[in-house]
Amino acid sequence: MSSNGRRLASILLALAVLAGVLTACSQRPSPDALRGPAKDVFSAVQAATLAVDLRIKDSTTAAAGSTAADDMLGEVQSAADEVEGFTAPTEEEKSLRDDMLASFATISRALLHARDALTAPSGGPEQGQSGSGAHGLPEVLGELRSATDQLKALMTKAGIQ
Repeated sequence: MSSNGRRLASILLALAVLAGVLTACSQRPSPDALRGPAKDVFSAVQAATLAVDLRIKDSTTAAAGSTAADDMLGEVQSAADEVEGFTAPTEEEKSLRDDMLASFATISRALLHARDALTAPSGGPEQGQSGSGAHGLPEVLGELRSATDQLKALMTKAGIQ
């Protein structure tokens, strides 16, 4: 192999190693890295809260509200998957990542309750159970708002605006 061929092979090998190292590194859970997922989840829970509020006011159908809650649940899951992929080399970063994931889990539960309450028949067997049907929507709305407040406080603590 000629001198130029060896040099080219060495450069290509170095680039391949560098690419492998860069792809093997996962993002650290700094406030900057968490900003996108946190804002996505915040928007998702706000949209679901609006859907429940509109249903309470009878300004939308149960199907539309349920679809909105289900779609927002997918957004939260995507954000949680992204945050779970972050490495946390320090205890502070690990704590921030874990707190964010816990907040996302709380929001997911609230969204599930919203979806279930929106799809429950008004006079069906679920009637009378906490959070079931249209009668449970005010309770679900409170749960969504509480989860929103929890995330908002965490975002403020982490410096995410």
